[in-house]
Amino acid sequence: MATEEVKTELHEPIMSPQKEYVEINGYVVFWGLFYAALFALAVGYLCLKIGQTVDAFAPVSVLAMGMAVMFKRKNAFPETVHIQAIASSGTNVLCGAMFILPAIYILKMPSLSFFQMIVPIILGGLLGVFLSVMFRRYFCEEMNSVYPFPAGRAAAEVLSSSEGSKAKLMIVSGTLAMAYDFVLNSLGWWKEGISSAAFSWGQVLEDKLKLSFGLDSDAALLGIGYFTGLRYAAIIAAGSFFSWFVCVPIVYYLGGTHPMVIDGQTVMLADAPVRAVFSNYVRHVGIGMLAMAGVIGLLTMAGVVKDVVVRALKDIFTPNKTVQVEILRTQRDLPMSVLALGIIATVVLFAIFFHIYYAQTFLQTILAFLIVLILGFLLSVVGISSIAFTGNEPVSGMTIFMIILSAVVLASTGMTGDVGIIAILMMAAFLGTTIGVAGNFMSELKVAYLVGATPKRMQLWQLVGVIVSAVVSVGVLLLLNHAYGFTGPDALPAPQANAMAAIVQPLMSGGSAHWPLYMAGALFAVVLWMIGVPPLAFALGSYLPMEINLPVLVGGLISHLVSHSSDDKDTNELRLSEGSTIASGFVAGGAIGSLISAVLRIAGIDWFAKAWHATQGATYLGIVMYLVLCVFMYKVAVKVKAKL
Repeated sequence: MATEEVKTELHEPIMSPQKEYVEINGYVVFWGLFYAALFALAVGYLCLKIGQTVDAFAPVSVLAMGMAVMFKRKNAFPETVHIQAIASSGTNVLCGAMFILPAIYILKMPSLSFFQMIVPIILGGLLGVFLSVMFRRYFCEEMNSVYPFPAGRAAAEVLSSSEGSKAKLMIVSGTLAMAYDFVLNSLGWWKEGISSAAFSWGQVLEDKLKLSFGLDSDAALLGIGYFTGLRYAAIIAAGSFFSWFVCVPIVYYLGGTHPMVIDGQTVMLADAPVRAVFSNYVRHVGIGMLAMAGVIGLLTMAGVVKDVVVRALKDIFTPNKTVQVEILRTQRDLPMSVLALGIIATVVLFAIFFHIYYAQTFLQTILAFLIVLILGFLLSVVGISSIAFTGNEPVSGMTIFMIILSAVVLASTGMTGDVGIIAILMMAAFLGTTIGVAGNFMSELKVAYLVGATPKRMQLWQLVGVIVSAVVSVGVLLLLNHAYGFTGPDALPAPQANAMAAIVQPLMSGGSAHWPLYMAGALFAVVLWMIGVPPLAFALGSYLPMEINLPVLVGGLISHLVSHSSDDKDTNELRLSEGSTIASGFVAGGAIGSLISAVLRIAGIDWFAKAWHATQGATYLGIVMYLVLCVFMYKVAVKVKAKL
């Protein structure tokens, strides 16, 4: 721990904590909210189309930097930092809106008003901001050397690149990644998903041994893996190997004669595809691990929670409070009294909303209040920890756990049928938004710490951005439902919402959940914790598809090789930093490339080479291009030499 403390003390942000800067003005607010609304529109569509979000920080940072040059802004850096922070609210709220609310239409529930749909998103978003602020000092400052925050560090690298000598490398790597991901998503010249099933030997492995693996060749995932580092990337990959190479074959061996339903047809499990077995059975083990990892994380952080509560109570009840100006600018947060009241107010308001529209008894309202309060706190800690370790957040997995628990509890009180389904989905929308905002906004607060921005100013305008983005995201949802719908041949897939719908309907209609699998996952998480393996990282790997986890491992391996490419410690540190700049460009450029593809899809422009993409040649070309990307990252990073 001594080494970690030294690293923390030596941190020198670009913006001096001893100086005051003009960080918020009309220019910042206008463009921040404008981009928040724009990205809620563009990325919201992408959520419903492919079930993935794209962080706003990278493209907004680039756009803001370009505007600063065009408008000759003299205060460009502080303004750009806060523009991208406000804009991030546009994508932070999408988890609740796009992952949950379409289930209402999928299940053909009674129509809801715009007000009914927007309330849980707004309140959940505000609660997420309050919770992230409450834990900011712990995650961003006290544990600076422990949590890598790959997405936050990438954002800081992007922002600082315009101020330093790394700008050229950032532009080159970012342009390369942008072009690379644009080809993947819009042109289809080579395959993004590299699967063993594409080869004859892979098909034999899958048919005979039920073994299958794949890799997503997205440039942004490679960059995130570099920031994650080999240790946590290896743990995540180990979780994935456990699911695909151990659990999947075991399920086939033990339950081969078990009937299962795939696309409305009943088949024997022995004849089901490997991916279907993973989704229907093994993934639930990962959900159990995630849930228990949250419990373990909360218990582990009990001391931190106690300190936060004590500070809040002192702030509320002590007459002579500490004057904010006496605190370093970079350590100023919203007052603890505001946080405490904000947390209570958002949950109480949601309970009132729930009681008016859905509750049949006062007991149901009380139970809903306790569920969203406890799980909101618990799962936000899990989400923040996940973001801090991997740059990813398993919102859908945690929300599924919440749906199961809520459905069991509320069904026991007599809440069933359509009213029960909608009630559970509203709770899920509230909590899904809370988790998404808490985790992603913590990355922005990490950016504030790294570059020296004032966190309090970022927090205030994130609250405003969340409200604006919630309105836009629900409006986009209604528009897309009218244009495409979520059921039928030409409907938007909405993969997460379909999963939520499939789970909540049987539970509120007398069905049952996969309790043995959840319990098995929870028990395994405890075992991992007892032997010193971070259960959350392992659980993430177990829950997420392997093609998402393997590129993180590849990036972590490159990071390790770069950091050990020389016998000189200083040279290795310089090379690791150079690689971080490249990784930042990959994350930023990949996000921009994906955004361009999303805009083209919205515009109905189709340049995808479907015929070629279906051939074996596209797979081979995908492998070659991915190797070129990896070699570029390593070779450019190790060219750096320490100055004598």
